[in-house]
Amino acid sequence: MKRHEALKPLSREHHGALLLAQVLRKDVPDYKGMPSLVADKAAYALEAFNNSLQPHFVQEEQVFAKLRNCSASLDLLIDEIISEHASLKASFLSLAQALPTEKALHELGEKLIIHIRKEERLLFPLIETSCGEKLLDEIKSLHKHDGKPNKDITGMKDIIKLVDLFYEKVKSDDLISHFFTEVVKVNWDKHLPVMYRFWDNALFFTGVYEGKPLEIHQHLHQLAGLTEAHFERWIKLFTETVDELFEGPKALLAKERAISISTVMQMKLFKKNNLPEG
Repeated sequence: MKRHEALKPLSREHHGALLLAQVLRKDVPDYKGMPSLVADKAAYALEAFNNSLQPHFVQEEQVFAKLRNCSASLDLLIDEIISEHASLKASFLSLAQALPTEKALHELGEKLIIHIRKEERLLFPLIETSCGEKLLDEIKSLHKHDGKPNKDITGMKDIIKLVDLFYEKVKSDDLISHFFTEVVKVNWDKHLPVMYRFWDNALFFTGVYEGKPLEIHQHLHQLAGLTEAHFERWIKLFTETVDELFEGPKALLAKERAISISTVMQMKLFKKNNLPEG
């Protein structure tokens, strides 16, 4: 099956997701070097979701946003896919709460396979036939940044660039800006250097950050009520900013860390499985 260049990066990432699905199934031989016990499979699946699958979902939904109104049938299918993303996310995050049964892991693997097949066999072909070449070229640019790979994050100078641009987007965002401009009225001269140290530590393990982000977000939650939608928007803006500026292992790590932090924060704030609707 020949896939359009604009969709090839997303399609290639499905290979890793299919391997994950196979590991979770109980009716296939064990893969060499892959976990075989239920507890080990659950831990592997949660890590794979946080590090690979969730960033893939974020990237896909950025693409979907550009494809709206190509056709009514495509819009309906995109809505189905996004709904399945949410369902899969809930299933994977539940693995952190209690040890699943072998049957539950198997069913999750099957669910993931069905989802990937729907994208490969229905969604991607419909995108290719419904959207013009100009729009597909725009989608392609999301992956390749005009064909010129950006440099990776190499130190504090790059972190400052990333953090500054990210918060410029946050301050103008219609969903989450009020937390920073009204609820707590952030002092940016103080806040930005704290965030520089946070990401320096997160990416380069410098030990320069000693803050308590959970306590800060618990206070913010009490004041204004954070929701899953707020965290989703934060991740969307952050990953978009990383992708605009950088490419490489540290850039990927930044996105992975952001998603992992968001996931843990929501689990703590919203009490395990009781995540609110967006």
